[in-house]
Amino acid sequence: MGLLTFEDGIVTLDGTELKGILQRLNVKTAVRFDEAKVDGASGKKKTPAGFEDSEVSISMILLTDEDSDCYEKLEEINHIFKGIDKNTNPKIFTVTNRHLLARGIREVVFANLDSSENSSTDEIFISLQFVEHNPPVIKMEQAKAKQPTAKELAEMAKNETSEPEEILMVFDEVPQSKPDTDVDIEDD
Repeated sequence: MGLLTFEDGIVTLDGTELKGILQRLNVKTAVRFDEAKVDGASGKKKTPAGFEDSEVSISMILLTDEDSDCYEKLEEINHIFKGIDKNTNPKIFTVTNRHLLARGIREVVFANLDSSENSSTDEIFISLQFVEHNPPVIKMEQAKAKQPTAKELAEMAKNETSEPEEILMVFDEVPQSKPDTDVDIEDD
């Protein structure tokens, strides 16, 4: 496992200081939705179902200086990007940046490396994208317990095999029934 640090404008990956100018750090996290088609309605019903893995983007400029040119710097970063662990998987980096730690991100995978240049300067613009790494064990622990359907609740009540805590937990999630619309109202 590698280490990703960036403090005071210096980005370090796996012990190697990236020789460039840090332009921007961006962190994005989004809500994950379960989508279901609703009979008799157009579109889909979206139900919030947790959060997607966070995405971290670092933008830098690689300059040519007396130590090396921008292409040599890019080659070094590309070598780190294509680095693998002992199982030939992309490396996982532990994060030490306060911004990422404040967002709850502890480990990331180097997911994308974009580079571009123009014809008027001797610079390369790079963007390093990382994706939050949540091992399967953590995901299983964080997974929401399956909510029983109304039919399953009725069956549990009939068999009286469920524990009271389960019934109470589910009780709050049961949708309210609609009022009876077949009631006759007499006029005065």
